[in-house]
Amino acid sequence: MIAEIRGAKLALHPGDWYSQNVALAWQLVFSDLDPDLIVIDHSASCVPMIKWRFPSVKVLFYCHFPQQLVTPSRFFLYRWYSKAVGLLEGTLFNSADIIMVNSHFTEKQFLRVMPDVCPSKLMVVYPPCDIDSVSVGNKPIGRKQRPSNQRYTFLSMNRFWPEKRIDIIVEAAAMLKSRDWCPRILLAGSVMPHIPESRIYHDLLKKMVVDLNVSDLIEFIDSPTEAEKFVLYRQCDSVLYTPPNEHFGIVPIEALEQRRPVIVCNSGGPAETVLEGVTGSKIEIPDGTLLADAMEQHMQRPLWPALDNDDDYEFQRKRFQFNFSSTGFSSRIDDALAIMFPKSRTAHCLSPSEPRTHA
Repeated sequence: MIAEIRGAKLALHPGDWYSQNVALAWQLVFSDLDPDLIVIDHSASCVPMIKWRFPSVKVLFYCHFPQQLVTPSRFFLYRWYSKAVGLLEGTLFNSADIIMVNSHFTEKQFLRVMPDVCPSKLMVVYPPCDIDSVSVGNKPIGRKQRPSNQRYTFLSMNRFWPEKRIDIIVEAAAMLKSRDWCPRILLAGSVMPHIPESRIYHDLLKKMVVDLNVSDLIEFIDSPTEAEKFVLYRQCDSVLYTPPNEHFGIVPIEALEQRRPVIVCNSGGPAETVLEGVTGSKIEIPDGTLLADAMEQHMQRPLWPALDNDDDYEFQRKRFQFNFSSTGFSSRIDDALAIMFPKSRTAHCLSPSEPRTHA
């Protein structure tokens, strides 16, 4: 990412190498930079300091989720820091000029816990799925255009983490087997051995597979590369994404781009990105029985026209490009710049000489 930013024809100063935004803010305070725009994400703790040092600067903040609603699992000093920032979060955000949030779900939660922040400052801007940066061979194809799988294949692509509720997939597999279904279920995702919760949950899932006697249905694919991940998307028939109240969730977007229907929980960001009966299905809560029912419906459904038919997919492709692509993301950034710099056209703001932006 740093290399890509440095290649842009802008006077940019990436600061990703700092572990905390406060450290970057102090570096800025004592620098000789005179920025027009500063882009911040992760934590708003540095925004008042930035505004004090640069009174005329515009601050664009990208909020992944309100800090006070995040329950950190790291060591106690980080938990203390996170809680302290959460208590002050509303005041900190009031100093920003525009606050981008990654979904309408996050926007709703943001305004619920920080009612004093002016709603007009918020913009919903979905994170981009930069599929063009990954070499996946030919363009995405519908399932009709490739050889059929001998067994209907489901793919779960997620980190092995308790909050992701991958366990309900194992429960659903046992129920499907009791109904005489025999799908192939791929559990792919990253295992973080240095984080006990990830390793323990991964081991628990493997034990569940044995205990529920579904080893013939479920396969584990640990830590696939980006290229391998998209090969798996192309090979599968449907995608499973089970975490509830996910802030955004990039997996349903990747599935849409790869023309695969997806089953998600009807909450959080995925409830916005998946169109019921068109690009996938929704279950109300993370429950093994509900998931098994949805998976059975997918196996019984021969066609998803909006994804499998080339002509019908054109509409979904345009929706993807507008809302979820890097191009669409850039357009939302342009919209924000036009709001913050109303006297200048966006093209002027993006000229090689100005604004001097700190990212």
